[in-house]
Amino acid sequence: MTPTIQTALLIAVVGLTGIFVFMSFFYLIILALDKYLPYREEKLAEEFIEETYEEEEEEG
Repeated sequence: MTPTIQTALLIAVVGLTGIFVFMSFFYLIILALDKYLPYREEKLAEEFIEETYEEEEEEG
């Protein structure tokens, strides 16, 4: 192989490796955020009011 092709292959390998490392790091960040900040569905206002009313009835 000529030196030009070797240099081009080296640049391609370094670029692909960098992308793979970045994507792996980004995926781990997403997993960590999902673990520490889990998704919770929001309750409708009516459900929240009903729960609050039921709790007040139980207390007093």
